[in-house]
Amino acid sequence: MLNFYNLYEFMNMISWYTEQKARDIVKSGVGTNVRSLKFTFPCNMANRDETERIRLFGTGGKLLDALKRLMSNLRKLKKIELIDLMLDPQEAQYLLDGVCETCYLTLQSIVLVNTTRVQYQILHVGIFLNLQVLVISPQNLGEDMVELLGYTKLRHLHIFQNRYTPSDFTIKPVPAKIWKNCHRNNPKLCIHLELQCNKDRQLIWQDGAPVKSILYDSPHTTQTLQLINAVELYRKTLTIYGHKNRPRYYRSKSFHERIDCTLLLLCRQCTSLKVLIINERVSTATLLLIAFTARNLRYLHVRSNAVIKRCDWSQNSEWEDELYIWLKTNSRSFEAVEKEISQILGYKWKMLTDKQFNNLNINLHDDNVL
Repeated sequence: MLNFYNLYEFMNMISWYTEQKARDIVKSGVGTNVRSLKFTFPCNMANRDETERIRLFGTGGKLLDALKRLMSNLRKLKKIELIDLMLDPQEAQYLLDGVCETCYLTLQSIVLVNTTRVQYQILHVGIFLNLQVLVISPQNLGEDMVELLGYTKLRHLHIFQNRYTPSDFTIKPVPAKIWKNCHRNNPKLCIHLELQCNKDRQLIWQDGAPVKSILYDSPHTTQTLQLINAVELYRKTLTIYGHKNRPRYYRSKSFHERIDCTLLLLCRQCTSLKVLIINERVSTATLLLIAFTARNLRYLHVRSNAVIKRCDWSQNSEWEDELYIWLKTNSRSFEAVEKEISQILGYKWKMLTDKQFNNLNINLHDDNVL
């Protein structure tokens, strides 16, 4: 619904009906069965010729008041999603006041993507006693908030970036010592870093955080530096790493310009890795080495159109002759690669078509892969 007046009137109408409990003019119970509320603000409504800075608008005024009124009247909410509100800090300060009062026991999931344009921590999230999942943008994290989450029952914290999230040089990550305190107080908390953007954006790294998964959803190619950062920062905790979406830019076939070596470094250093998603060009030999090296790997998702049938690895001094012969022999055909990886993983494994890869859905809350 892009007509602001209609949206404003609709939210006020629902709120009015829920407030008429003691009157006979409406049937009682309106709004009592609502368990989920999702509100996405269309913050990019101006002309495409304008710059992105000019195109971004924020929720505010009467529309924001109507949204807050509606949220406070839905008293049995289990999930709230507020996306791209782009508020000023003064407005964000009181955004969830009504929800804290009415749903502090019922809310189990909160999604707050780009609540503000600038860095401002949302402390309300520490009030909800049964909160299990929190999705929030990095500019709305802060030291006090992370400390507070350490004393909750929160299981999954998703730090999510999209095309409207401010660039990384304007946002300060939470200090490592704060993350360590949070993890010590809430050892079951899993951190997930996610980037979803068609533009070439950088992930905002959280040093010291117990990051379990890193997921990119972007058409840009995988950079070696991204993989190295993941290894250096999260080698002890990382269980899921992947790049979804098909690359739409030039990708070299040269072994020295591909990421095969860095992928193998990831598998060798991150010993808890269980899920790996590859959208880049790699060779059949690299896939065999990944399956052989990552001993805890359970799911390997690869686009068949991105796999090159060749063995472009020189024999490593640490490899036995038998291993290198196995590598060279089986990398000559896709069928042999699929057969060997199936034996290593313990189930029938196949490379994915582009359609299957696009429809790939990873459950980041599966205890079997965390």
